[in-house]
Amino acid sequence: MGNVAFGACISWAMLTLLGGCVVEAAVPVPNGVAVGGPPPQPVSEMRPPPPNTRMVWVAGYWHWTGMQYTWIPGHWESAPPGLLWRAPRYSVREGAYFYEPGGWLRGP
Repeated sequence: MGNVAFGACISWAMLTLLGGCVVEAAVPVPNGVAVGGPPPQPVSEMRPPPPNTRMVWVAGYWHWTGMQYTWIPGHWESAPPGLLWRAPRYSVREGAYFYEPGGWLRGP
């Protein structure tokens, strides 16, 4: 009778341990943040002359705040050495809208 109880305990322990093991296929994480819908149309802006030759124009864009889109006006910025400005991206995937913020990225 002792061997039967021991075997039952081992079986229960194995089922408990194996029951927690779940194998899932890796699903690629989408780029960007899911948002409530597309951004409004861009605001028309005039680009003023650059303050100096080292400045880079960052065109105005709609930024997702987590609750709504907010217009960020176009402006001149000093580019960090070796980096290029990438504008924000807006996309639709499987019926959902996504926003990817812009930023300074390594150039080619």
